[in-house]
Amino acid sequence: MGGQRWVVAVGEGRGADLVPLGSDALPAGPAVREPDLAEAVRSRPDVDRWVWRSTAEIYPRLLAAGVRVPRCYDIEAAELLLLGHEGRLGEP
Repeated sequence: MGGQRWVVAVGEGRGADLVPLGSDALPAGPAVREPDLAEAVRSRPDVDRWVWRSTAEIYPRLLAAGVRVPRCYDIEAAELLLLGHEGRLGEP
């Protein structure tokens, strides 16, 4: 995995905080406050994978702006899979 990855934390309104990740999955730079998430994603076509808490929360906003993301890490979905594997599906 050698591509760019960015973490997204949704902010108020249409904005978000974005943080680039290094190959070690640690922050590779400071958080960047973007006033428009869709434009921020659109302006970073070289990002191979986006990391966010919930695709259900973020992706409709991107689609409404005509932005598609080919790959992402959905933390909420990963948590559900791991809890299910442990027989703990539905636990917080």
